[in-house]
Amino acid sequence: MTWWVIKVNRTYVINEEQAATIRMVFTLYSQGYGEKAIVNELSRLGRKDGHGNVSWSCTKISRILRNATYMGYVCYNKSKVNNYLEKKRINNLDETSFVYVKGNFEPIVSEALWHECERIRKSRIVNLRLPDGETRRKGIDSTKYLWVAKLRCCCGSSYRIFNWRKLKDGTPVFGYQCNMRTVNPTRSFVLEHNMTQQLSCDAISIPEWKLELMAKKIFEKVWGNQNKAILRACKMIESCQNGKATARMSAAPIQSKIEKIKKRKLNYAAMRADGELPREEYQALCKQADNEVARLEQELKALSPAPEPQTVSSDMKAIYDFLSQKVDVHGACLAPELIEQFVEVVTPIADYSYRWKLNTGCKKSKEERTDLMAVSEKPILTFTINFETAKRYRESNKMPHQFRRAAWTDLTVEVYL
Repeated sequence: MTWWVIKVNRTYVINEEQAATIRMVFTLYSQGYGEKAIVNELSRLGRKDGHGNVSWSCTKISRILRNATYMGYVCYNKSKVNNYLEKKRINNLDETSFVYVKGNFEPIVSEALWHECERIRKSRIVNLRLPDGETRRKGIDSTKYLWVAKLRCCCGSSYRIFNWRKLKDGTPVFGYQCNMRTVNPTRSFVLEHNMTQQLSCDAISIPEWKLELMAKKIFEKVWGNQNKAILRACKMIESCQNGKATARMSAAPIQSKIEKIKKRKLNYAAMRADGELPREEYQALCKQADNEVARLEQELKALSPAPEPQTVSSDMKAIYDFLSQKVDVHGACLAPELIEQFVEVVTPIADYSYRWKLNTGCKKSKEERTDLMAVSEKPILTFTINFETAKRYRESNKMPHQFRRAAWTDLTVEVYL
């Protein structure tokens, strides 16, 4: 059993049973799962590989993630022959030299999902240069979960993720717990037994959906509606493209004049060879033609700007739709990219009180993050999330209905810049 079935006309047709496994691999990877975690999940679910066996490895997952066929493209230049005598095929490790061509078959995953997984995969790889000049690729350790990188406890410790519970359909629900609380006794136990030298923390665990709810409300109040700004940006891009087209159009007549002068110069040479032009007159005419060509080339150079390193897609609607999706803060959930880029640190200062520090998009390391337990300025925003707000959020994200008012405590949020 293979991922694809090849018909006589050499067109790929999706094998739906196996395609579901492929989509699962890409979806899990885009959600932060590593290759080993995906292997464990597929094995637990009993998903079969391309040979019909429940036998998975990180190598198989890596090959799936790098295969552009799954997004409907054919990839060329992945290998080459060393020479015409040995004809030994060598893998090309330089992925920047790959050539992708749109295929005439239906894709299994969208281009957006494939490129997102490609971005995540490359972000986990670093190139190392050895003393002999050879370049090797090496995986880097990175935080797989967004909130693990953002949370800092009031005791100064970081947070770890754990499985809060599982839903009936098997979907895991995550929570976050202070590392100090996890590996040490509680503060009440320490005080009760007079353990003065013992580290402790009493911070309660935080369900992931509450963090996402707070983030959504913060961005709704701070970010607002950015549709007008996106539309303006798209119009600016379109006007720049139109400007370049106009420059190319105005360059055409200048190029035509240059060609005419060059032909005229050839005619001067023919007349000089036939003795129709004296030497001095021929030289003067050639000099005049060269000066005119030089002047026109300067005008042409001024009209043609240097090529930019990156080109912008001409499909303004696609750009607008993509940006609108990423900055939409009024939908059911918030794009993780917004949180990753603009949230510096989140600190629970009490059981149900949280301080958030936003930045201007400049990412900071853990050592550089602001200590929200020692803030000097006033918060730019303070609000409370009540039961009704939380219930509406859970309903819009199709969370389980087991949500009781008696078990709810309002969340207090402070936001700093």
